[in-house]
Amino acid sequence: MRVWPKNLRNGPIDAADVAWSCVVDDKPEIWSSIVPWLATAIELAHIEPSQIHVHHVCALEPEIAELCLALEVNTHRIEPFDPNYPHTNKIGQCATAFAGVRAVVLTDVDVVFAGSPPLGEVQNPIAGKLVDLPKPPIEILRQVFAFASLPFPRTCTNEYPHSEAGRVDFETFPGNYNGGLYVIDREHLARIGEAWAYWARWLIRHIHLLGRWAKHVDQVSFCLAANQLRTDMGLLEDAWNFPLHLKMAPDGEEPFILHHHALLDDQRRLRGASAPRVRSALARVNGVIEDYERRFFAERGGSFRQSLTTGTPQQPFPDWVASP
Repeated sequence: MRVWPKNLRNGPIDAADVAWSCVVDDKPEIWSSIVPWLATAIELAHIEPSQIHVHHVCALEPEIAELCLALEVNTHRIEPFDPNYPHTNKIGQCATAFAGVRAVVLTDVDVVFAGSPPLGEVQNPIAGKLVDLPKPPIEILRQVFAFASLPFPRTCTNEYPHSEAGRVDFETFPGNYNGGLYVIDREHLARIGEAWAYWARWLIRHIHLLGRWAKHVDQVSFCLAANQLRTDMGLLEDAWNFPLHLKMAPDGEEPFILHHHALLDDQRRLRGASAPRVRSALARVNGVIEDYERRFFAERGGSFRQSLTTGTPQQPFPDWVASP
């Protein structure tokens, strides 16, 4: 079972007061994911294009640049944070002004929207979903915090699916969120970004502390930053950032944000899953993706899609993922 913190801030967030942001990197799985991200954000989450911000650490592919222009979304060129740890590129979004909004949602590109997130549920200056798995384990987090001379925060409890034992509880620190989605009040964003960048650079210098969990440097450094700043943190349910790469069914309502981890076919559609409520969400998502393929790319004769997939090994799908 989950144990939720109780620190609340004043007043819910309204959808019109939110900016939605992602970061594009020069990787085949990223280029394949940006169209589903944009299509579902606009058509299923009903986000106004003027509220969408696509950050990119490389030049946008011409077709993607044209799509962003046609949709009238905002684009921003940012500098890579560290080439050895590309997940840290997301920190660069925190330097964007995002004028005129109350909150900013930072997402990975490999998420899609199956519906409108209930922003009124977010009642803390910072919110996210706890990591899906104990990576790194809390013993590693304690070692990192001790080496950084930061006091241990209270622990939170989450659970993960286990092939033999069902769902297994594990402990982690608040702020150790799955990096697929962060909700941050704009007035805190720059300060969070500065602390996040500081601790990411510090942790990269001491990367041995993470051992085999080094690739999670972006998530752990965010955890360090949020706890150092003593900012009130909230926990979001699975529906806000539902993992398609794990064999699990939704715990409660149908998910409205799906984290697909590049489990896409060569038409950029998400592969099916076994849980009925996930299948329903996937059907809506894939319908919108197919519509965007026809509207924006059909006249290119498939050349753009082929350029994204030719020569790139397809990621193997787990045995629980249904065939299309």
